[in-house]
Amino acid sequence: MLFYRKSSRYRLDFPSIILNPVIDYVKIMDKRLRPRIPGDSSKSRDYFAPYIDNLHPKDKGLLGKNQRYLKENLVFGRPIQRLGTLLFCLDYAQTWALDVGGGVWRDAKEVFSGPEMKSLNAELKEVNEFRNTRVAHVETKLDDAEEAWKAMVRWFMCLNQMSNLTNQ
Repeated sequence: MLFYRKSSRYRLDFPSIILNPVIDYVKIMDKRLRPRIPGDSSKSRDYFAPYIDNLHPKDKGLLGKNQRYLKENLVFGRPIQRLGTLLFCLDYAQTWALDVGGGVWRDAKEVFSGPEMKSLNAELKEVNEFRNTRVAHVETKLDDAEEAWKAMVRWFMCLNQMSNLTNQ
């Protein structure tokens, strides 16, 4: 929703205006992972539930939560934690030494690794951090024009990068 009603006036919902394009380009997950989902329902169920019971509880919790989010997004089309899930997939592929060895995590490691994805991970983390602390959940007021300009340039560069990766 770009506008919301407050009393008898409509106000611009600025966080949505700048966040929605970033969320829209989370299509990278759809384009890269959806074709790898098995067509058979039992195989698809297994694909999103690789064996992780032998992992450290923290790793098991993170992987379990994000594989549920991936299934919700990719199979059912529900927009649940899309940006956070993409960031997790990028981080998993780029930095985790742990290799689950099967299912969605094998494919995530494959499709979200490489120099382009590493660059996207770095850019998107910074954009998301700025969005979380300065736009959506204002922790510190943004009143420095130069800082705002640099953040918007980074935001647009990230959108351009996401667009290019989505259209490859």
